[in-house]
Amino acid sequence: MKIRTLIVDDEPPARAKLRRKLLAESDLEVVGEAGNGEDAIRAIGELQPQLLFLDVEMPPPNGLEVLRAVRDEWLPCTIFTTAHAQHAVEAFELHAVDYLLKPFNEERLATALSRARSRVRENARQSDTHVAALLQKAAPTLGPAERFLVKNNERYIVISATDIVWVEAAANYVILHTPTGNQVLRRTLAQLEGELDPRRFFRTSRSTVVNLNCVREVQALGPGEHVVFLSDGKQVPLTRGLREFQDRLQNPGAG
Repeated sequence: MKIRTLIVDDEPPARAKLRRKLLAESDLEVVGEAGNGEDAIRAIGELQPQLLFLDVEMPPPNGLEVLRAVRDEWLPCTIFTTAHAQHAVEAFELHAVDYLLKPFNEERLATALSRARSRVRENARQSDTHVAALLQKAAPTLGPAERFLVKNNERYIVISATDIVWVEAAANYVILHTPTGNQVLRRTLAQLEGELDPRRFFRTSRSTVVNLNCVREVQALGPGEHVVFLSDGKQVPLTRGLREFQDRLQNPGAG
């Protein structure tokens, strides 16, 4: 498996030069680029790179702020690439694997990549150990989740499962739609579906799950096409069989 790599720098020539250098590394795959901090945060969340080349001085948020924003969710092995030496201490406090001062030569890049490869392998071993430990636990005894803890800026918000009207997929995230507002949670829709009570929630399409208690109406759009009207006024497509949906509405225990 190649190491998934993301390049973040606000200067296009610098990104292009680094990409050319990384293309020569057979075990690396450049999965994306970003030219500012906001795009970097979004790309890290969506692409979940294992290795990140990150510039420091960018329009806000800068590189250090990017790492602070993502460290509780997905923290890649990070190599800073910058012309400014004064941020090195803070970078290593954020667990950077190396700090390359521009312009850096091939030998210096090779040293940084060697350190990064070791860190990525160590992270993979720790992940495998953690997964194995989880699998040994008595997971089948756990019931559906009753509430979810959602990070919102510097706060954590508790969302009760019963308050969720419907759920929408958004790459590696899901959007929980509730009467009091929407919250974003790091899960795939398939992962969240496995945590929700199947007696209460139904997956109507590849990208939506609805709370059966919030269904108000079902209308036919055409042969084999239906739309579900929810209590918040939203309409979502029903691409799974209408008969199965009717059975679940009438007999929630069938889930």
